[in-house]
Amino acid sequence: MKRNHILTALLVVALVAPAASAATTQVQPQADTPDAAATTGEASSSQSGQAPTNYTRLYVEDNYRSLELKPGEETSFDVTVANEDEEAVTINPHLYVPPVGQQPVKSEWVSFSEDEVTLESGGETTITVDISVPEDADLGNYHGMIAMTDEMISYPGTPQRPVHAATFSVDVYEEPTVSIVDGQHMHTQIQADESYTHSIVIENTGEQAVPVDPTVNRERGYRVPPTETASFERSWMEIDAPSEIPAGETATVTVTVTPPADAAVGDYDVELNLGLKDPARTDQSEYWQQVGLGFQVWDQPEEPFTTSFDVSEETSTLTLKLDAPMGRAASADGASFDVSFVTPNGTTVDAERVSTTNSGHVDLADERAADDGSAYGTHGGDQTFTYRVEDPEAGEWTAEIMPENAIEFGYDIVRDES
Repeated sequence: MKRNHILTALLVVALVAPAASAATTQVQPQADTPDAAATTGEASSSQSGQAPTNYTRLYVEDNYRSLELKPGEETSFDVTVANEDEEAVTINPHLYVPPVGQQPVKSEWVSFSEDEVTLESGGETTITVDISVPEDADLGNYHGMIAMTDEMISYPGTPQRPVHAATFSVDVYEEPTVSIVDGQHMHTQIQADESYTHSIVIENTGEQAVPVDPTVNRERGYRVPPTETASFERSWMEIDAPSEIPAGETATVTVTVTPPADAAVGDYDVELNLGLKDPARTDQSEYWQQVGLGFQVWDQPEEPFTTSFDVSEETSTLTLKLDAPMGRAASADGASFDVSFVTPNGTTVDAERVSTTNSGHVDLADERAADDGSAYGTHGGDQTFTYRVEDPEAGEWTAEIMPENAIEFGYDIVRDES
């Protein structure tokens, strides 16, 4: 449900794994472990010169519990405890929260099916832990441990923790009331000294107005000539946004990007934080309101692209094919080309376009097919423009190609020989 919750759960598992294993094996604690002499069980070996310490041999099922509850909700989970010691052991389930670290679970949220249980050697029992979150609980992620005994252990650089314990967390949340319904990502091409406008639609289903305060908090440029540095300037971007979104309404934030004529060509990434405050989300959760703005700055050349090639006396037909990816066209009108040839004697010949071909790719196993309800997943597409010269003169020719609205193109020059 929440990205930061998953990451926290993994970190807690990594931290508590040594304690979980300690509950089932003989452990060598540090010197600051309290009441070590009062514990029962077999003595552990010492590798650091300290006196060996005994621990009760209990097995505590420590499958990490990750709970998600709204204020006013409750749930429960079971923890199995087995006595592998040679003597009877009395367990007293209780909540333990580390003195440092994540936000602790409140003691008043937790209750147990048993306050105290005596387990004979080889015996086993199941403790039910009830979690009840009050109506006025603050949103956030809370952590705790269910300790079965008062025995403690510590590891270098970490505070003490129970030897016999199960770990858990409670994510207290509300259903979000503010969300981006359109325009969370942008990727486009922008010609230097021209503008592109992107719209972001935000919906507020809550019962109170929420503020809007967009800021640019990350920028990056790359794929530029090695002698230049791609640096996005805040002055390229104009943001038009309301100061707030009324309850039950939607609003639109527009971002207009205008790279100057001297902007370095290449790819730019900008991260826009909308500055929204959703009452149903914690202040630490901001990823949902970050908008990725990716754009490629390009420049229309003033001179055509030229390439030279040889034509043999056996050539009967000269064919030039230009391939332009449809996704790399700079306008909805698509790419176009102005093509001419320079013959071996220096004469310029306007090339005749003889065909235009559209091509694409269909993948029935593409998951994107299901997104639009179609059975066919498509991958972009290309246009191929074909130019032809019959009975070309032998010698060195030059093709002059001026692209229009084409940021990228490929070419093939074919000489058919009789």
